[in-house]
Amino acid sequence: MNTLITERTPLDIAAEINTIKQQTCKILLTNAVEIGRRLKEAKDLLKHGEWGKWLKESVSYSQRTAERLMQIFEEYGTKLLDSSDSDGNPNSSLVTNLTYTQALILLGIPEEERDEFIAEHDVENMTKLELQQAVKDRDQAIQEKKDLQKDVDLKSSEITQLSTQAKDLEIQVKEYKSKYSAEQEKVTLKQRELEAAKEEIPSARKIAELENKLKIAETKSSVMTADTQFNIHRDNMLNAYNELLKMLTALNRTDPEMKEKYRETASMIVENMAKRLKVWPPVIKTNLSINTTHSERG
Repeated sequence: MNTLITERTPLDIAAEINTIKQQTCKILLTNAVEIGRRLKEAKDLLKHGEWGKWLKESVSYSQRTAERLMQIFEEYGTKLLDSSDSDGNPNSSLVTNLTYTQALILLGIPEEERDEFIAEHDVENMTKLELQQAVKDRDQAIQEKKDLQKDVDLKSSEITQLSTQAKDLEIQVKEYKSKYSAEQEKVTLKQRELEAAKEEIPSARKIAELENKLKIAETKSSVMTADTQFNIHRDNMLNAYNELLKMLTALNRTDPEMKEKYRETASMIVENMAKRLKVWPPVIKTNLSINTTHSERG
């Protein structure tokens, strides 16, 4: 009976080598867990200050290496040890398929999220670079989500503040209108008194007194009206200025260059407004003196 001999190819050999490498890396992870467990045991037994010396003289480990091995044990030890004691443990199946390198990379993911990440990304069949990129993309997505939530919270806070300011301004306007209406009623009353006095044919002196009172009331009403309007415009300017400062502060965190551009524009507007307000209304210049001079010469 002739035995069929299959010729081995470089591809077959590479597959065997990669399989052995994969198995070796898994064994390395298991051994790393066991070493980490023993390192933790030794550290608990040693006195304070003896840990570094013991590592160097007894096992030739740096403290950084020892800490990483103990972390491997703390993060993966329970599941790996459980998988060796029981068959088909569903809680440890994902971790037992990891290599030592993959386990190190996945330390950057919280334990409660690690199994889900492994299942979603088929970590067992990923290269080192692919796994590092996947973890980086996850961290970036989480950070972007946090940043977006911060922006949403900030906008919500700003909207709440604006709503509160709008309500306060509405209350102030109502108060100003109420004061204005009261003064208008006083003026109307004075006008009625004057009309009634005129109908009774009062003396010239009485009429003059009533007219004087009416003028005083009208002047006071005019002052109150101007004061009300000034307060409203002043409050609007202050509120708008404060909101502009808040907007520039928020923009400074996201786009400092655009913030500076807006700040310079706003500063120029304020300076121009201040210059115009130094003398207002502006003095109107005429050519009267020139015309007079020409007419005199003529």
